[in-house]
Amino acid sequence: MQRVNHLWILAPLLAAACGGGAPESQQCSSLQGGSPIAAVRSSGGAPDLAVDGNPATSWSCSGACWIDLDLGSVRQLDAVGIQWAGAPATRYQVSVSADGVNYATSASGVGATCERQPLTAAGRFVRLAIDADAAQPGVAVAELRVDSQEIASSPGTPPGPVTPPPPGSTADAFGVTMLYPSATGGESWTLPSDPRSDARFDPQNTITPNADGSWKMQSAKVRMEVFTSTGYDAGKITTNRDTLASRGYMQAPNDWKNIEITGFVKVNSASLTTDNFAWYARGGRHSDPIPCEGSAYKGGLHYDGRARFEKESWHVSYRNSPYAQATSSIMNRWVGFKTVMRNVTAAGKTAVKMELWLNDSADRVTWSKIYEMTDDGTYGGDASLCGASAPAMPITWGGPIATFRWDSAEDVDFRWLSVREIQ
Repeated sequence: MQRVNHLWILAPLLAAACGGGAPESQQCSSLQGGSPIAAVRSSGGAPDLAVDGNPATSWSCSGACWIDLDLGSVRQLDAVGIQWAGAPATRYQVSVSADGVNYATSASGVGATCERQPLTAAGRFVRLAIDADAAQPGVAVAELRVDSQEIASSPGTPPGPVTPPPPGSTADAFGVTMLYPSATGGESWTLPSDPRSDARFDPQNTITPNADGSWKMQSAKVRMEVFTSTGYDAGKITTNRDTLASRGYMQAPNDWKNIEITGFVKVNSASLTTDNFAWYARGGRHSDPIPCEGSAYKGGLHYDGRARFEKESWHVSYRNSPYAQATSSIMNRWVGFKTVMRNVTAAGKTAVKMELWLNDSADRVTWSKIYEMTDDGTYGGDASLCGASAPAMPITWGGPIATFRWDSAEDVDFRWLSVREIQ
């Protein structure tokens, strides 16, 4: 899968808008170049000025208005980036269309000078629309970008026969098969009987118990964090990428690094069925003011059954792997999902091997490997923004936080969560 619209232009905008902690090269004023799009159109004015790579020029309007970017073909859309010239719109919507006629809202926001809105949709046309009252007394867009990928002609490589767990596998306290042996003396965590009182678990939203022993989360934006036994201490975080690669950890030697993350989930309702779960680690907080703390490999399972990995070199700068169609829709049924990451040696250098496993029947035992890849420095990324001498360097260090994440699923049940350091 070839990426043709480049997110390294977009992500600096968000960091600049949100205050300190961003390298100088991330400021809005450094925006360069233009988007490789087929055409641009608008409700009026000169839309070409929003995609000319020159932040000194802009497309403007003073009433209800819109601007469309035509990517030339239907593509997988990952994000839209906006640099406003002067005062931003107080409210806007981002919509997506396959034909340029019928649009579906994919994101909305309250304007900041520079911002990035994630998208999880497929489409050819991306529209930024501004309501009349939100445009007063007038607004202007200096630069507009879309991050997208080609869509494979097939739905991806389906999984083969069930891959049995490695020899010698045993079960955890929940009866869930552990694919790889735990590291001797390594960190581990399992969801307690009442996680609301667990100092190492921060769901960041209200969770409630279900009658069957599982737990319910009702939120469209979920980031459930699991800390090592050391906890999280912002004052001890190091973010220089060359330093991290040399010493092997972001906060402490027992940071989550070579790990197996397990969770069982059931999506009861979702406003966007193409969105996904993501189990991830190898960083700290993912927050706009501290972009270089937000490194991660994210193993993703989408509600429509697709799977892939994402590499976040810093928050927010992604490199995505191609999709594989791992299973059918997972809506309204229990599934088990594991993300595994561990350092290996490739061509004499440290690389990172990543695997995704699915327990499609949720029987806790029958697991199949649905995705596998290795980042040996050729996966991509732009870690130089955080002090890396090699921009595409693998994320070989540990971090103090492992996260269970999902979006656009407003009612989800979960159980049997665990994070373990593995051999």
